[in-house]
Order: sequence, then structure tokens, then C-alpha cells
Amino acid sequence: MATIIISYGFSMLLQNTKSKILLWAAIIISASPLIVNRIVGFCGKMEYYSVFEHLIVPLGLSFYTMQMIAYLVDVYTDKIEPQKNILKYALFISFFPQIIQGPIPRYEQLGNQLFEGHSFDDRKLMRGIQLIIWGFFLKFMIADKAGIVVDTVFDGFEGYRGLFVLIAGVLYSLQLYTDFLACVTLSQGMAMLFGIELIDNFNHPYFADSIKDFWRRWHISLSSWLRDYIYIPLGGNRKGALRKNINLLATFVVSGIWHGGGFKYLFWGMMHGVYQVVESLVPYFSRKFTGPAKAFRVLINFFLVMIAWIIFRADTLRIGLRMIYRMVSKFNPWILFDGSLYNLGLHEKEWKVLFVSLLVLLYVSRKQEKGVVLRDVFETYNMAFRWVIYIGAIVTIWVFGTYGLGYNANDFIYGGF
Repeated sequence: MATIIISYGFSMLLQNTKSKILLWAAIIISASPLIVNRIVGFCGKMEYYSVFEHLIVPLGLSFYTMQMIAYLVDVYTDKIEPQKNILKYALFISFFPQIIQGPIPRYEQLGNQLFEGHSFDDRKLMRGIQLIIWGFFLKFMIADKAGIVVDTVFDGFEGYRGLFVLIAGVLYSLQLYTDFLACVTLSQGMAMLFGIELIDNFNHPYFADSIKDFWRRWHISLSSWLRDYIYIPLGGNRKGALRKNINLLATFVVSGIWHGGGFKYLFWGMMHGVYQVVESLVPYFSRKFTGPAKAFRVLINFFLVMIAWIIFRADTLRIGLRMIYRMVSKFNPWILFDGSLYNLGLHEKEWKVLFVSLLVLLYVSRKQEKGVVLRDVFETYNMAFRWVIYIGAIVTIWVFGTYGLGYNANDFIYGGF
């Protein structure tokens, strides 16, 4: 509430006073809770912090802070007119479906939808329900199943090496994606029930054939925010190759710090910055490929992203680096055949359910990549058949989904950032 009131007041001042000093003051003061949170993350929890964390829960802090900064900059640059009604502005900042995990909306994307009023639309209602069912499928059938194995290996990393770490890294990459996509999909579904459309936040990032392409597809609202409010103001690619690469590294440092206070996040951001700098310097990565060559590029790209995710998931940077070393130091492929995988928290049937669920995700993603909108396809079926699909999907999630089992299945990963 305090940051809403403060940023609203600054937006009124910035409409008439085009002062960079005022803009910077607005940004720093509005972002001060996030800045303090990140500083504490780097410095460790001081003695008084235990009292602080029991009084203040930084719910959605990273996401609505980005909204505020974008809004203030857009008012300063006359891209938008500031919202005079503070209650409407408060609604834009705190719109409940997307406040915990995004997507991070711009005022011109969401503002008018919230204020114009909507009559009941049964077509949008059903589309919202479809999105909610798909979100639950991603969460309970993939993310939380994979999370059991991921937690087993990462929490007991000293006991695992070689293929165990690789499998955990791959599953964490899938867990993080489906968990985040699930929450965004649920957010879009809930908003759609009210006739409000939130932007897509993902475009099949693991189909990317370069790190640059990955960031066009992953967490799109954050990527575009970093491009528009960090990379381009720093000079973008307008001041030569050296300055461009420095700007890239600086942008990904910000991305790392946005995700959390701690050196592992900073290192993760730097990894992606270095990846992109190398891509810009090596001609091979600028070439376009098709067929098997493109598939190979996609696999290599996924592997590089997965290595960075291991750092991201590990408790500390040191542990992450040790896990990567242990992954390559003793690689034993026989664990795929001797039953060792069943000691990682999932029994045989659960592994089969996870595998089939991943095939469903792959099928849907491939269709979407080719421009096929399955919700439009469903509308061509008669109502009875559609409801058979809906009810069948709900029952399948009820029966085969992962709930608890010693794993905190209710948490959304990006809600922690």
C-alpha cells in the first residue's frame, strides 16, 4: 500500500515535471523494499531480520516493483497518461491473479481491461476453465512429480554423481518451466473468467536453438522489461560491439539480482550474459539450421541452460559448481537399467505417469509451435464430447497427480522470487 501511494504520487509529479532526478528518486523509493530484500540476501540474515521477516512477507515483491518502475518510466517518457484515480492505479498494481508470479504487465496492456467493464461471456468463461485445467495438469502431473526427484538429489547432493545429477538437472529444468507455466496459465485462466486477457509469458523456450532465442521465449514479460528498461537505455547495440556486450552482461546481472539476493543468482545471470556474448562472437551461432542440425543445436542449447539451472537450484554457488563437477567426473549409464532411479522418491508407476505427461506436453507444445490453437480446435467439437474431455482431464489429475507425499506440492517456485 505504501509503495502504491508513493509511486502514484510520483507519477502525478512526473506528468508535469520531466526531471531525471525526480524519476530516479521515484524508482529508488518505490523499489526500496526490493532493494533491501536483495541486500539482506547478499549479506546474510542479520539478528534483527528474524523479527523483520515475521512482520513483512514480500509477496509478489519482484513482480509489482517491475510494474511500478515501468509505469513511472512510461509516464516520464509520455508513453502513457498517468492514471488519475488512485483506486484504479492500485487495482492495476495489485490485480490478484498475476501479482504472485506474473506475467509482469504494462499499463497499456492491462489498464483499460480492468476499468472498462465486462459483460458475461460464456466463451471466455470456458476458455478460462480450459486454461485452469491445463495449469493444474502442468503443476500436479509434471512439476510436482519431477520436484520429488529434484529435491532428493539436490538436498542429498553428496551421495549422487554422474547420471543422477544430469537427470536431476534435466528434471529441474522441466520442473521449473512447468511450475512457472502452470502458475501463469492459472493466472490467465482466472483473469479470463472475468473477461480479462493476460499476456503469454512463455513460447516453448526449450525449442530455442540459441540462448538469445531462449530469452525471447522464456519469461517474456521479464525479458522484454529488461530489454526496454535496462538494455536499451544503456545503449543497446547502438554503440559498437564492445559496448553491446558490456550492456548484455549488465542486463543479465540485473536479471540475476532480480531473481534473488545471493551470489548464485548473480553467477547464473552472468552465465547467460557470457553465453550471449560468445554467441555474438562465434559465426557458427548466427547461422540458421534446419532438420537434424537444428535439433542438435536445440539439444546443445538445452544442455547449456540446464547447467545454469543447476547453479540456480543449488543451495549455494559452491554446491552448484560441485554438482556440475560431480556430474561429469563419474558418469554411469547403467543406473537407467538397474532400478536405481526408483530410489529417488518416485516408484515405477509414478515414473511412467511423469513420462506420459511429458509426452502430452511435448505433443501440445509442438502443435502450438506450428500455430495450432487447441482451444480453437475444441470449439469445433460438440458440447458433450468437449465435457467428456474436460471431466476426463480433471479425474486424471485427481487420480494421478502428486499431492504432498513428503514434498511441499503447494509451493510455486517463482513465488519465492
